[in-house]
Amino acid sequence: MPFELGRPLGVPEDPELQRRVLKAALDLLELSEGPVLVDFPEEMRASEVEAEPEHTVWACPVNFIPANKDEGDQEKLISAFRYEVAELRSWYDLGFEKSGRTAVSNFEPDSASGLLGGYILGDPPNIPGVDLPLAMALRLAAQDLKAFYFEAAIARPGADLPESTEFNRWFWNDTAAARILKAVKEKCLNEKDEALRMTGANLLIPLEQA
Repeated sequence: MPFELGRPLGVPEDPELQRRVLKAALDLLELSEGPVLVDFPEEMRASEVEAEPEHTVWACPVNFIPANKDEGDQEKLISAFRYEVAELRSWYDLGFEKSGRTAVSNFEPDSASGLLGGYILGDPPNIPGVDLPLAMALRLAAQDLKAFYFEAAIARPGADLPESTEFNRWFWNDTAAARILKAVKEKCLNEKDEALRMTGANLLIPLEQA
């Protein structure tokens, strides 16, 4: 089967220029003294030099609507949050189909968004299929929500795996989900129940994002 050897990095494609480079190198062998360092008198065109591969900057596959002042209205914030979850769901499903595994363990994305959004609005807690105290349910829903966002965000074919700082910067600065978790935290801190206050103080938002 015929094959072609790869051209070494920095070798020009032009055969005539290759010949002159080789001749200049062989001429150095005829010098009586050494070692020597001699500049080749010709410049290679930029197109003849192979560029080193660039690092691909990670980006979420979905562009979200940026936050605006109208999100002071809780219902508008929750609407933006549910839109994000719906937009990311197909990417999450794609990633799960490819890998066959997920870190989402207690709350499906719709259940997590329903519980967290409903808590902010003061709705009766809806914890499907599990018998958990509300404080623990909120914590587990928040964990599953972050896992869902991460797995959806890395599911695009060919995408680089983001560093933790890249993902955290995106999640906590650019998503309605982060704003929802911050709203849940504030509500928890004002509850009479000690477990809810502890959850709000320590278990929903990383200290560096508080």
